[in-house]
Amino acid sequence: MDIVVKLFTTSIGFPAVQYNMNKVESGDAELMVYKNFGILHAFTNPVSADFEHYLGAVSSLSRKSWYAQFHAVLSVKGKLISSEGLKDFAERWLREMGYASQPYLLFFHSDTKNNHVHIVSTSIMPSGKKISDSFNRIRAIDAVNKLLGIDVKAVFTADVSPLLDYKFSSLAQFSSLLRLKGYTSYTAANQFIVRKYGRTFLKMSEGKIERMIISQAPSEAVIEEIRLAINLALNLKDNTCFPLYQPLAHQFAKRLTGFRSDLSDYLLNHYGLEILYHFKQKAISGFTAIDHKNHLVIQGSQLMELGRLTGENTTGIFRAKSYSR
Repeated sequence: MDIVVKLFTTSIGFPAVQYNMNKVESGDAELMVYKNFGILHAFTNPVSADFEHYLGAVSSLSRKSWYAQFHAVLSVKGKLISSEGLKDFAERWLREMGYASQPYLLFFHSDTKNNHVHIVSTSIMPSGKKISDSFNRIRAIDAVNKLLGIDVKAVFTADVSPLLDYKFSSLAQFSSLLRLKGYTSYTAANQFIVRKYGRTFLKMSEGKIERMIISQAPSEAVIEEIRLAINLALNLKDNTCFPLYQPLAHQFAKRLTGFRSDLSDYLLNHYGLEILYHFKQKAISGFTAIDHKNHLVIQGSQLMELGRLTGENTTGIFRAKSYSR
């Protein structure tokens, strides 16, 4: 089970309070918890301005920071965790982050396919000291993983070890498989670097890792066999490509993560052949074919022109239909 955490950039004042209270009024959210607000707990129905004024008063105890708002979102795929479950998790997460004694609000949102809670607080303590925001994103992810009992080093080993059974003819192909597992990889100063959860899991000289994993390119006979499978599938399935988006915290916020087509679905299900579409500025720029049955990774240009695979349909812009994952 994955819980994703997102921290929003700091703001002057506390605009996240008004945003979430508006969601409550429209029926798209529920104010589940507000704690440590002193006199406000004697109010029957505190409103947005009450919470903002209180947070502002606490924040005014420090003159060293203009940006005191702490705004985070914890989300889970689909409905795997109920609103109560997310509330309990969020409060334990706040303890890990050092915010348990701060005034904070928890809002549960039901306006997307993924259950999520918004957390609004202040980074200024009643003593006037500021809760450190150094490496805040890494601390936030670490706190989530700790509460979920995830050993990220063990997960990295389990994720990457099977990939080493595949045959690659370039580091770019290895990076394609890493991306499927959610890892970012790149080369900098002749070092090959693999990252996830805001951490670096592998840093090795480009030459060394190439010697470890690069093997001879697939034979023309193997390439022709895969090319034939794709051409046969092209006669059966639609190759129109649709963008895949990762929904973020708001209905209007989403991130392009890739593309799919009926053709690519068929190839994966029927042949164990995964088509990984590469994209740049929301347009498909190339592809990689991953043969999971034979553990091969093949550069798309070795198989066919991109236009044949996609039918010249290479853009995710102005697409009427899209899919989320």
